[in-house]
Amino acid sequence: MERRIILFLVLSLGIIFAYPVFLEKFAPEIAPPKQKTSPVSLKPEGAGAPILPLQNQSSDTGASSSSQGTLPLQDISAPPKVALPAEKLKVIEGDLYRVVLSSRGGTIKEWTLKKYTTKDDKGVEKPIQLVSPSGKFAPLAVTVAGDDSFTHQTYSLDETPIRLDKSKLTTVVVMSATTSNGRTLTKELTFYNDQYQADIRVKSNDIKTGYQVSLGSNFGITDWARSFGGAIGSVSMINGKVVSENPENTTTYETGATWSGLADTYYMSAFMPVSSASFPISVQGISETEVAAAIKIAGDSSRDDKWILYAGPKEYDRLASYNKYLEEAIDFGWFIFGSLLPVRLVAKPLFYVLRFIYSVTQNYGVAIILLTIFVKILFHPITKKGLTSMKQMATLQPKVNAIREKWSDNKEKMNKELMSLYKDTGINPFGGCMPMLLQMPVFIALFNVLYVTIDLKGAPFMLWITDLSDKDPYYVLPIIMGATMILQQMTQPNVMDPIQAKIMLFMPVIYTFFFLSFPSGLVLYWLVNNSLSIAQQYWINKQNAVTVT
Repeated sequence: MERRIILFLVLSLGIIFAYPVFLEKFAPEIAPPKQKTSPVSLKPEGAGAPILPLQNQSSDTGASSSSQGTLPLQDISAPPKVALPAEKLKVIEGDLYRVVLSSRGGTIKEWTLKKYTTKDDKGVEKPIQLVSPSGKFAPLAVTVAGDDSFTHQTYSLDETPIRLDKSKLTTVVVMSATTSNGRTLTKELTFYNDQYQADIRVKSNDIKTGYQVSLGSNFGITDWARSFGGAIGSVSMINGKVVSENPENTTTYETGATWSGLADTYYMSAFMPVSSASFPISVQGISETEVAAAIKIAGDSSRDDKWILYAGPKEYDRLASYNKYLEEAIDFGWFIFGSLLPVRLVAKPLFYVLRFIYSVTQNYGVAIILLTIFVKILFHPITKKGLTSMKQMATLQPKVNAIREKWSDNKEKMNKELMSLYKDTGINPFGGCMPMLLQMPVFIALFNVLYVTIDLKGAPFMLWITDLSDKDPYYVLPIIMGATMILQQMTQPNVMDPIQAKIMLFMPVIYTFFFLSFPSGLVLYWLVNNSLSIAQQYWINKQNAVTVT
């Protein structure tokens, strides 16, 4: 029984860690939806927003999903019937970001993070661009229910660029539009030099049917392929819980929203009200690689609404400073195998410890090594008990094999004899398995911490490892890690039959293959953990020579 459980645990870990990489390597890449093009470059991304349902259908969670009775989407890729005025662009640049506003729809055309970079197909570093050019709907577009006059509206916009710095910490940009029927709408944006945010103030008159301010689609989503260890797409705080499911059609939350946004593993954009009151939101799935989110605002003869737009990295302290639980958007993981393993409850303390060690060492590679050593020491008594039990089982293996061979045609008698043998020798057949189960939440939690925290983004270790969030460019760490797995197998007691032992010999090869593309910080953790396990097994073998008579 113990052999099967151990094999199951090893294969389970292999599937958990390897499956996402397998998909990334071999699954066909999902192409973004094709957009119609037109001579005006901004039409596919900045001229309008989806009209999402305004019906009020409540459930236990305050959400409703419906494909019937919704207002039709405004296809912003279709050219308007009348010629548009020339597009005006305004650049606001601070120490942390560069934003480009467009007069078409009064929307955000670009939002670039200056201190975070990614690599293009040729390996060239470039700043992170949060507003995807392939997005169907642009951030900050306004859709009025029952009135499409705002869809391709041109807003007044001063084109003078603004550069924020220590001598000029804030600036206010005003964009306004008036439709042919006399309705007016004004967007007032306040930018800050040292914050990834803009204060949004929307003022309107005579819009009695209500309207929606769109967060857009793909705003804050930079990499759809990286789905393991972090929610990709829609993410909202609803009634104190993080909701990250991407709907196929449209989901509306009439009450309970604290904030709502779009995110990938490292970056996000989110709307938050200035007040503490909750607000209604709509989230719509557009395609397999695109999702839109919008704030719903009730109609009135005169409205003056204020919001905070955050668009930047998932830096824990920065998100926590808003006191709206925005830091919960960092997906440390919740539960695996049902509710047996509370990964998130373990991951957050490990994250705090990792950052504390870094504050002393100023090197995240060294911090990972020291944290791994700390966890290994913490679990040493449990690990020692498990390894000792495995060694006892190994010494008992000849008698176990003899019983199985003798009673191979009588399973009931075989199990009874085995239980009698375990009872007489005082050996627990599950003794080597339970310590592994107890440690699994910690191992997976630490794995998640190293995978989803942006702290490792661009963090160097030593020599050729210049970014712990990126793979080892020369594959040195994964190869050494695979070698330690082989050595670890050689030092551990063998409690498997020959066929199972041969199957397990392939595990180091499989792990090494998948770890080739893993972030080097994760590979470093696994390498150090394996090395410590080998030393631990060697020490236990010397201290506990077990003989079963």
